[in-house]
Amino acid sequence: MDPRERADAALARARARGPFVVTPDDAISPMDAASTLQIPRSVVAAADQSENTMIIPTGQMHRQPPPAPHPPLPPPPMPAREVEPIEEPPALRQLDGLVPTVHQPAPRRSTLSRRLDGN
Repeated sequence: MDPRERADAALARARARGPFVVTPDDAISPMDAASTLQIPRSVVAAADQSENTMIIPTGQMHRQPPPAPHPPLPPPPMPAREVEPIEEPPALRQLDGLVPTVHQPAPRRSTLSRRLDGN
């Protein structure tokens, strides 16, 4: 079966489902449909005047009186923080031998990870 025959068979099955199925043969552009309402340009231009725009306060939209103004609140106090002393990294050690070698100390964990572990 060639692609055109398969397409015709698919369209025939779609048409058989009922009148609500739209196929290319019975498709109508929304601008050409009888149920489409076309509004004249003069009506649109008359309705698009800035004089017709009205700003409604939020209190009136919810049918509540507008809220009374409140004095500004002071900023909340900052909590005191404990300052940890900065630890100096351990010094490098010289090792004896034929080739001068420096021993690297193990890297220290951050203060955050130590605090999370309870140290």
